[in-house]
Amino acid sequence: MSHPTTWTYPPGQLTGKAVTALTPEEYAQAEETGLLDKHLGRAPQPPAKGQLTRTDLNAMSPEQIDQAREQGQFDTLMHGDAAS
Repeated sequence: MSHPTTWTYPPGQLTGKAVTALTPEEYAQAEETGLLDKHLGRAPQPPAKGQLTRTDLNAMSPEQIDQAREQGQFDTLMHGDAAS
């Protein structure tokens, strides 16, 4: 599945040697803060703030859509902004 270019990973993603050098506590903290998302094969996430577009919507899972809707990220789209 491809993702819109507006979707990103949290900054500071750890990969390869950096991951193998982590202690168990550091690994748990890195996983909790999203620094292992790319390494673990997780999808990038839609922007936490701001309005999402139809392009974003087309690439989202139902769970992601519900979460974004609850956060108000589709307000512009849902209220008839044809430009999105």
